[in-house]
Parts: sequence; C-alpha cells; structure tokens
Amino acid sequence: MPLSNESDKNYVLCHHCDLLSELPVIANKHKAVCPRCHTRLARGHTDMKRDTIIYSLCSLTMLCLACCFIFIDIRVIGIVNNLNLIQLAHILYQDQYLSLTLLFLILVLVIPFLSLLIQLALCSHLPLSKYRQRSLLKLYHQLEPWSMPEIFMAGVLVSFVKLINYGDVGLGKAFILFCLFIVFYLKSYIIFGKRDIWNEIDKSNFANTELVSGTMGIDQNIRLCLCCHAILPADLTRCPRCKSKGQLRESRKIQWTFALLFTSLILYIPANLYGVMNTVFLGSQSSSTILDGVLYMWQEGDYPVALVIFSASVIIPVLKIVALSWLCYFVVAVKHKSDKDCFKMNKIYNMVEFIGRWSMIDVFVVSIVASLIRNGEMMAVYPYIGVIFFASVVIVTMIASHKYDPRLIWDKVN
Repeated sequence: MPLSNESDKNYVLCHHCDLLSELPVIANKHKAVCPRCHTRLARGHTDMKRDTIIYSLCSLTMLCLACCFIFIDIRVIGIVNNLNLIQLAHILYQDQYLSLTLLFLILVLVIPFLSLLIQLALCSHLPLSKYRQRSLLKLYHQLEPWSMPEIFMAGVLVSFVKLINYGDVGLGKAFILFCLFIVFYLKSYIIFGKRDIWNEIDKSNFANTELVSGTMGIDQNIRLCLCCHAILPADLTRCPRCKSKGQLRESRKIQWTFALLFTSLILYIPANLYGVMNTVFLGSQSSSTILDGVLYMWQEGDYPVALVIFSASVIIPVLKIVALSWLCYFVVAVKHKSDKDCFKMNKIYNMVEFIGRWSMIDVFVVSIVASLIRNGEMMAVYPYIGVIFFASVVIVTMIASHKYDPRLIWDKVN
C-alpha cells in the first residue's frame, strides 16, 4: 500500500520518458505535459462524460446514415455507377479481394463504430461491473491506433482527381454525412478521458515506497503499466488495476522492432515492382505501379495530388523504416546520451507514430477507383497484387512502431 502522506498526491509516470511528475489540478480544457519530453500526461474537462456522450451519439448517427445513402457516383461513357460505403466493400468482396474488403470494413467502419460504442457505455450510467469496464477499456486501448476514417476521407479526396479523368464525378448525401461523422468522432476521441475512467475503477498509485517527483521511475524501482498507466512496484508483473502483464523494461521489443522492420523492407520491394491497379480498356489490360501513378499525375499537371501520393506511398514508408532503425540504433549502440539528444529522438518517434498510418491513403484510393470504374471490357479498373504488398508494409511498420518502447531512449542519460 502507498504511504499515507502520498495518498492525496496525484502522481503520473510519463509513458515516453519515465519521468515521475505530480499533477496539479487541471483547469477545464487545459492539459498537463511532461516537463522533460513535452508528452501530454492528462487533460482537464469538467463535463467529460456528458460531452463524450453527445459527440459519440452524433458521430454514430452520422455513420449509420452515411451507410444508407449514395456516397459518390460517376458517369463513364454514358453509364452511371453509384456507390455507397457498403457497396464498396461488397464489390471488392465479389472480385475476391477479401484482404482489401476486410481492411476497409475494419479500419474505416467497424473499429470506429466499436470505439464509439465503448465510449458511450463507459460514460453513460449503465450498471457495468468493474470487470466489464476494465475489459472495455483494454479493448479500446487496442483498437485506438487502428481507426482510420479520416485517412479514408483523404483517400477519397485524392481519388477525385483520378476519377475526373474517367468521367463526371458527383457527390451524394453520404459524403457530407461521413464528413460530419469524422468531425464528431475526432471531437469525442479528444474529449474522452480514459485516465478518469481508470481512476474510477481503482487507484492509480500502487507503489509501496515514497515517491519523488522529477525523478525517473526506473531509479525509484517503480514501473508504468502500459495499458492503464498505473504506477506499480518494479517487481510486480501483473497490474492490479487492469490485470495486464508487464516488466520494468521489455528490451525484447527492440528485437521485435528490428525483425518487423526487416520484414517490411522485404515487402516494400514487391509493393513497388508489382502494379497496384490493373486497367482494362477495350479488351486490353495494363497495370500501373505506385510510381506510375505519381508520374501520371505529375504529367497531367496535378502537382499537389502527385506530391501527396508520392509522400504517402514512397517517402513516408521509407522514412518510417529509416527513422525506426535509427531509434533502435540509438537505444542499442549509443552509450553517451544527453537530454537534448533524447528529446530529438523522442520527437522523431512522435513523428513516426503520427505519419505512419497515412500511407494507407493509396490503398483506399485504389479501393475507391476500382469500385467505381466498372463498364465491362470497355473500361474497368481492378486492384492488383502490389496494393496487397503495400498494405502489408503499412501494417507491419505500424506494428513495429507500437512494439518500440520510447522509454528506452531516456535510460542511462548522462
């Protein structure tokens, strides 16, 4: 049990640099950041539960309505093709692209839908047991990085430029509804306070020694639970609050990161060699790679779109592999570290975490274009094997960044 004079203090361990801080009372709509690495530790919101319920309900309503109406339509050679969100998945499934179908359904529809339901369940007055609340929060923690409705919308906007070259493009009611869904979804995500819900389940401080703020947890023989962010004794392997297992430091995650980066590098080669789209025009077929699409956009004068696709599909995957490799090297090989060097490495890690998902734009662009351009052998577009390899690269690099433990950056600072 924590000492009596510690019970009224609100301590938090930074999940990026392992610095122990004592949180003050946070004003409404303000946030507390780590004084060492500037990572956000907590956010104050007076009516967190009420506002989360409002925005979650609005978001769920917009999502359900968006699935009922036409999302986008295109007129190609006198034939109009309409598409709603469910039809997009159905067309891909009919063409036996089960992997693309699952990616779209899970990342764009299912995970956001489940996340919103979890937010509603935890913020409403439902008679949930602590066991049920704990299970929902752990599921929410696992789903959080894989929600991509805003990235899908970016892919839709990029695909407009390609679709205009095939015919006349029109927007349906579902497009506006889906935009509203994204706005409400992001707002509910920002407001939702997981820390507050965890603190209602149980206390956050399980340390059995006196804590000293401004000192690293590893130096005080305490560790952070990476699931619920509770403070635990270093030798306690299972968190009493969320029941997750963990260790003071999991150095094996560096090996996992290296292995996943090597895997992504292997997958990246066929992702660029094979075509991502196969176009049928008057009976003849031609495939285009990622770079072919970039060059085509550039030659057509669509420079902003060409730069977006080139950045998301070429620069970001390579940059992420190089950056994560550099971060692993810094942890393993660099013996003399300064706070300044560690701060720079931490910024690189934050950048990798932020931009990694956006490479999925090209996968969504291919899915949208292939679902809309269908006119028999006269003109049709189909996904090709390269897009599967590319989606695998994005997923594997995302897993690699999640496996990486940024606290290792700050260990043994001189």
